[in-house]
Amino acid sequence: MNHGRRAAARLRRAASGPALLWVLAGAWLLACGAALPLHAQSGISDLPVPEIDPLIDPAPFDGRLAIRDYMRAVLPPRWWANEPQFSLGAFAVTIHPPDDWRGNPTSAVMRLCPPSYSVLWTKLDRIELTPFYRNATRTGVTCRKG
Repeated sequence: MNHGRRAAARLRRAASGPALLWVLAGAWLLACGAALPLHAQSGISDLPVPEIDPLIDPAPFDGRLAIRDYMRAVLPPRWWANEPQFSLGAFAVTIHPPDDWRGNPTSAVMRLCPPSYSVLWTKLDRIELTPFYRNATRTGVTCRKG
């Protein structure tokens, strides 16, 4: 059997007729579509740029970074926290006490809330802390401004 000849015959049949028109039409659409982004982005430098004064605000506020730094400073030894997640207007953090720790995890997490004079409350309204203790999620605490 000569499979090479059969494959070549199939290609010739596919390249003739309506299939060839579809291939050419697709190539033409791709060529036209590739030129559009260049034209659309040609005036991007004309857009207004907000003025940021580095003397007043050297860097924008990053809630995840601020909460992560705060948790790193206040967590007891061998405790760890997941990355803060932003959802429904609040940051949520899962706190992991070690399995051999004894106590009420909700009460312990409540003591981790930032104090009312913390810098976090200048930009945040609430932070949700949820303990994950002995392979189970426990009742969480919502820390609020003020």
